[in-house]
Amino acid sequence: MGYLLENLWAMWIAIGVFFLIVELCTTALISIWFVPAAGLTALLSFLIPQLGWQIVIFAVLSSVFMLLFKKLYKKRIKKNEDDVKPEISLIGKSAVTQEPTGMYGGRVKCGDVYWRAVSEDGSVIDKGKTVIITGVNDTTLVVKNK
Repeated sequence: MGYLLENLWAMWIAIGVFFLIVELCTTALISIWFVPAAGLTALLSFLIPQLGWQIVIFAVLSSVFMLLFKKLYKKRIKKNEDDVKPEISLIGKSAVTQEPTGMYGGRVKCGDVYWRAVSEDGSVIDKGKTVIITGVNDTTLVVKNK
């Protein structure tokens, strides 16, 4: 610990490596902007030896990188949020009704997963019938007779 306080540049490099490891473990893009901020603070520590000012510089640089990152990747992040719903890929696939399924709901099995389902036109589909998934409403599948 004494070494890091005597060589503040090494402390900032260690902080940057720590946040890089955190980011690699989470892949949630929650700490990536701290990495370049710590690196630049390490470089600036040779010009500004006071720890207090270095902390201020790190905070400001982290904020700047966070704002730039959010602005540059806002569209990409939004697109990825839309792709998070894997049940959308079920549209067009077959399922088997596990109980009578009508406009008020029922249950189907698609692959090895059971889903709540409603019939597309409101008619009752008997148990054991093969249906086609035509839509998804939250966690409820919309189905019709095959």
